[in-house]
Amino acid sequence: MEVKILEMGENYIKLVVKGEDHTFLNLLQHYLLEEEGVVIAKYNIPHPLVGEPELYVKTDGMNPVEVIKKANEKIIEICKEIEEKIK
Repeated sequence: MEVKILEMGENYIKLVVKGEDHTFLNLLQHYLLEEEGVVIAKYNIPHPLVGEPELYVKTDGMNPVEVIKKANEKIIEICKEIEEKIK
């Protein structure tokens, strides 16, 4: 996965997330929206075959990069729990 910052401000960020699709981005959006302080978390894939997914996150003042990191850490934790249960 390659991430490229398109726009960034104090309380928002717009990223291109190359190499990902609805599977990961929908999950990330779900956990972002559960984070306290997240006002908007959405993604768009302009074209399913050639479009590069864009993720937009806006907070009420929190660092958007830190919020994305925290949501990804939750996803990793959930995946580890699932892996342990199926062993």
